[in-house]
Amino acid sequence: MPIAIRFIPIFAALATATAASACSSDSTAPSGPDGTATGAAVLAVDSALGSGGATRVEIELYPGELVAREVEVENDDVEEKIVSRVTAIDPGQGTITLELGHLTLSYGAATRFRTASESAESRDTWEALVESEIAAGGRPVIEARRNPSGSPQAPDDPTFVAADLRLDGGQDAPEIEIYVDGDNLVSVDGTSAAVLRVLGLSITVNGRSRLGPADGGAGQASGSSVEFGMSVASVDAAAGALTLASGTVVRVTATTAISPEGDLVTLESAAAAVAAGRPVRAEGRGTVESAGPPAVIVASELKVEVDD
Repeated sequence: MPIAIRFIPIFAALATATAASACSSDSTAPSGPDGTATGAAVLAVDSALGSGGATRVEIELYPGELVAREVEVENDDVEEKIVSRVTAIDPGQGTITLELGHLTLSYGAATRFRTASESAESRDTWEALVESEIAAGGRPVIEARRNPSGSPQAPDDPTFVAADLRLDGGQDAPEIEIYVDGDNLVSVDGTSAAVLRVLGLSITVNGRSRLGPADGGAGQASGSSVEFGMSVASVDAAAGALTLASGTVVRVTATTAISPEGDLVTLESAAAAVAAGRPVRAEGRGTVESAGPPAVIVASELKVEVDD
């Protein structure tokens, strides 16, 4: 997945205004060359954050820049997350330095470590893998997650203590998902740009920023390429399908690539987790088979996780 910050209520108006143009998070551009859709986003951010209350946003960033490439609404996910390449690790101090804004993350005895092939790796092995890749000239991609506190973090506070660290073998774009409120809105320049301050970083939403689909395949035409990410309401392993909280059905076929980095790697295990009342979440990419309702997506990539 790309660097992203998700503002839930903030971008609700934006989602309505630009739903027709948001067919794919990989291919969607602003609705006009003058940034009209992003202007609506700026106004929506200003209105929502100015009204007070906590809001959750996801922003995918352009690599090497603190400019939002894509903004998505995701109102059902509770974890906060950062995705970035790593430039340095200090096992003695339990810190990781990220390429994204040169942020420094902390980890400790309570942190869970994962790799592409192991969902519960030892700390020593995980640190050694990161160190060896950096020593070889690489910048490994990691995904850091934590549970949010009761209120949004102060805009200039860069602290992020990871409860879960995942070594990602892919080429994910930088992303931030975090809760914010009015204090995080630094400035608004008419409808052309807004600046959000999170984790001590100033992130710009402007005419280069696009709106990602807010609800999987809902409202998308058949044949559209889409991304989805939402809690799972039910799983029918025999039929090879998951139903998301929105009602969208995700079909899993023999050609679907199920990520080994997820907590659950079979539909049977996902069904058991849902039946046990655990908070199961599915994210991935696919093609809209039917606009519905309910919308049906044939998944090309799928990762299933448990957010507990």
